[in-house]
Amino acid sequence: MTDIHDEDYWPSQFDLTQDDLNRIAEHLERDGAPQELKEIVLHIIRGRLEHGHDLGPAALSELTGNINQQAKGILLKHGERILSLLAEALKFDSRFTGLEGKWFIVNKLPRIESDALQNVHRILLQNPSSAEEDILSVVKEDGSGDTTLWRMALPIALHGSPERFENIGTPARPQWKARLPEVEQAEVTHYAYDPLTYEILCRPGQRLSQKKAQRLQELNLYAHVVTFAK
Repeated sequence: MTDIHDEDYWPSQFDLTQDDLNRIAEHLERDGAPQELKEIVLHIIRGRLEHGHDLGPAALSELTGNINQQAKGILLKHGERILSLLAEALKFDSRFTGLEGKWFIVNKLPRIESDALQNVHRILLQNPSSAEEDILSVVKEDGSGDTTLWRMALPIALHGSPERFENIGTPARPQWKARLPEVEQAEVTHYAYDPLTYEILCRPGQRLSQKKAQRLQELNLYAHVVTFAK
């Protein structure tokens, strides 16, 4: 059996397990706030040390201060490798999301409703592209709540509707633009006519043919007269 108090354990044999990740999820859910990677690592190290002592609750409580000091010492000495392991594990576990060094669980983030996403889509149609900070207020209905949680929730919601939103920036510095519905997904919201022939090209509520859609696009009218069909 590996002795977790052995000096060689942390740099060479420490490995994150599924139980570790489950405990992190439970810890973040109880705490209710995003935490920095170092705090999460300390929680895991303390758990390993407490388990290593294998004492009852009363005896263990007397060791809490000592365990906290040990955990900080281990993090100071071997933190680079442990932090790297943890960041990689959280990145590839769909339960977690990270932002600027802080991590949280996805299912505790604020829910961004479809009406708010539709408002975001309409605003983005009027701009070439927008940073997340520029559209964050649109999804915060009453302006309340932890801004960090909303900032975490927004890209997840936008990525969840790839037919409507596209990131033309980078993962680190996203710039979002609105995508127009394909003809098969489009529903007309306004009348439009051909200025050359005066032919009515579309009426509210109807679906478009490929020919009519192409003509609307040639006239730069398509974006102004269609939305996604429900």
